[in-house]
Amino acid sequence: MLIKWGLSLFIYLAFFVINLKIKFYNPVWYLWLLLIACVSIGIGLFIITKRRIKAENQLCRQTKPLSEFNLIVSTVFKNEGNTVVETLKHYLRYKSVPEIVFYDDNSDDGSFEVLKSVEATQKAHCTVKCLNRSEKILHPKGMGFEDLIKNHCGDYILILDADTIIEEEAVEKALNIMNENDLKVLHFTRRNDLSDDLANNIADTEELFSTVNKIVGIFPWYFNGSGFIISVDIAKEIVYDEYSPSDDSQISFFLRKNKIEVFDALSLFAHEKAPQTLRKLLKQHSSWTKGGIHHYLEKERFTIFPVAFISAYLISSILNPLQIYNLFFPLAFIFIFGVDFISNRVVAGRGILKSLKNSLFHTFGLFFKGIVLVPYHLVTFPFRRHTFWFSRTQY
Repeated sequence: MLIKWGLSLFIYLAFFVINLKIKFYNPVWYLWLLLIACVSIGIGLFIITKRRIKAENQLCRQTKPLSEFNLIVSTVFKNEGNTVVETLKHYLRYKSVPEIVFYDDNSDDGSFEVLKSVEATQKAHCTVKCLNRSEKILHPKGMGFEDLIKNHCGDYILILDADTIIEEEAVEKALNIMNENDLKVLHFTRRNDLSDDLANNIADTEELFSTVNKIVGIFPWYFNGSGFIISVDIAKEIVYDEYSPSDDSQISFFLRKNKIEVFDALSLFAHEKAPQTLRKLLKQHSSWTKGGIHHYLEKERFTIFPVAFISAYLISSILNPLQIYNLFFPLAFIFIFGVDFISNRVVAGRGILKSLKNSLFHTFGLFFKGIVLVPYHLVTFPFRRHTFWFSRTQY
């Protein structure tokens, strides 16, 4: 583990040494290259997303009603106020109400008591229980997952955040896609579109970006921890050990290790909230980055190296943009911006100006994450290995 940490830091030093030698190049063909890249990437991404959405509509030819699937809907919440109450009521309004299991992580804002009163009138469908935290370094969501697969029976589990809203028709279609195509895991496209502030627009673009990238085949280790359905037989095989700093990454690692396909549904949405200020959004993403970096260093053999490589390359490219190999930097910017723009236009259906604005902010934000947050959490890993704390997301 410490060897991997040392090798990751060595990547940064190696890039800085290599970057001392400057090679200038002709800016004319450089500009032509960027123009060709813009057009090619834009057209390619447009075709991929349109074809994927069309293909998803043809994946289920026979539609079974939701009542024929033994589905459990579950989340863990802490001090989520009226948000989690409305989430519970949303799933209770389904025509075919699934089994619903909500775990309370010691809330003191009255939300647990309100949910218990709802449970009293919906005992046939709803269970609200206190979460018993273990001694593991593990997000409470993972602890709830462990209890769920141990004490509740079903065929499929829909894992939510406390604010995740998915329409019944989308859940029904997702289950039919899984059933007809023998899929074990299906992930909805998460959408932070319940608010129109700048932070939520950036966060929504991030979610769209991650789904399109997974469809294209980039960042295969990335797995969002809510808004997904997993078959119970696979869920029972997932084991969190005593140190699991990122429950999302742990699930991703298990699925990749066992060659279990995750189907990312570009046309099926899970609507969630994001922090409403840029400061809180940055804090949230820093926490996610920390969990991922610590997980990669602790548990995966090679994943940390491409993460460190990409981060080091971004830093080197900014410090010395006229190095010949730094041509990949503007190409990376064009690709990220292209994914963002096509996602906003084609998937989210936003106008051109808003799509451009969201794409620009998110692209710069993603570069900031790679240039600042990744190396920070990489360097501080040995000193902050046991400093995890988990609380509610502040909207």
